[in-house]
Amino acid sequence: MNSASLFSNRLIIAIVLIVLAVLLLSTGIVAGQSASDHDDLLDLFHDWRAFQKAPLVEGVPDYSPSTMAEQHQTLRDYQARLAALDTTGWPIPDRVDYHLVWAEMNGLDFDHRVLRPWENNPAFYTMVFPSQSDVPEREGPQVDGTIELWADQFPLASDDAAEIAAGLSTLPELYVRAKSNLTGNGRDLWMASIGTFTQQIDDLDDFSGRVDESDEALGGAIATAREATVSFRDWLAAIAPAKTGPSGIGKDNYEWYLQNVHLVPYTWD
Repeated sequence: MNSASLFSNRLIIAIVLIVLAVLLLSTGIVAGQSASDHDDLLDLFHDWRAFQKAPLVEGVPDYSPSTMAEQHQTLRDYQARLAALDTTGWPIPDRVDYHLVWAEMNGLDFDHRVLRPWENNPAFYTMVFPSQSDVPEREGPQVDGTIELWADQFPLASDDAAEIAAGLSTLPELYVRAKSNLTGNGRDLWMASIGTFTQQIDDLDDFSGRVDESDEALGGAIATAREATVSFRDWLAAIAPAKTGPSGIGKDNYEWYLQNVHLVPYTWD
């Protein structure tokens, strides 16, 4: 074999080895790892969705400072699990799923670091919604267990009536706890919330007029929820005038939220 042929063969072998190395690296084989499966992301997603709900204490979601601090700390574990997934070779739709889960986790992180609605925004504790949102999910953070009255057909089936009554029965204890949780000083948020709960009172009155009068359990739950809402609204009205702080989050936080939660590549400017 002449020197030219020997060089040509060696060049071909070298190219083949380089291509193989690139392929092995891209699949993680060289590192002793295999690419994660999309099912791994789905498993994480289901765990994540269950985790992000506030834990229930005696049937009422717990937004106490200690519980929220623990949730924020544990969030890091879920973010680490997500970051550990190897998406090498995933098709674009699966990678999109990955980024959507990433954005959701960023959203909860933002709630804890910046918004803290359970602490700063009384309207977070609104529970009764008579009409459907104009987007697939209601915008902004909200208490777990909201009662979407629009979703049920009237006259109410017995199971639906019982479910609504159970939800309404949590309002008294929820608002007792909310009074302890709400320590923020954002004046605009507090002042606006007075009207929010006045509206909830009106919505409960309207709902009361639509239900079967013979359903004593639901009627009693509505009356109890209304009384708790009136008490909470009056408490807000008494406290709100003393609130003097701003309610905004600032440009830097707004931009971070825009880019890392909504995945919109714009700045404030």
